[in-house]
Formats: sequence, structure tokens, C-alpha cells
Amino acid sequence: MQNSVKEKREELGLTQEELSIKSGVSRPTISMIENNALENIESKTMLRLAKALDCDIGDIFFKEKVVFTQQSDEQE
Repeated sequence: MQNSVKEKREELGLTQEELSIKSGVSRPTISMIENNALENIESKTMLRLAKALDCDIGDIFFKEKVVFTQQSDEQE
């Protein structure tokens, strides 16, 4: 899962170990998240990291741009 945990952590001047202590998420898990090595991240882990990084979950985990297109209701 693409995310910006590392960027936000570095922006705040935290090491992985400091983030681990602050969030209650293990340092190896943080490392795997930062390296996009986990396909599924539990919502409680996302929440703990977001709180520790003082941001919303969406700020670090859901940055993918969604584009909607309008389709005609008419059928051809």
C-alpha cells in the first residue's frame, strides 16, 4: 500500500524508533510500511501512526488521486 509515513516522520524529525515508541507500532512494522512491504495494514495501526504523526489517516495512507468521469444516462 502506497503511503507517505516516511515523509511525514522525517518532516517531524522522528526516527523509526521514536515513532514506534510514540505510536505503539513496532519498528519493524513501521519499516515494512515505509517500504511498501505490507499489502494490508490494520486500521488500528493506521490510526496509531496518524495520531503519532499528528495528522489524519487520509493524509498518509490515501493519497491516490481518484478521477471521476461523468457518463451519460442515455443508452445507445
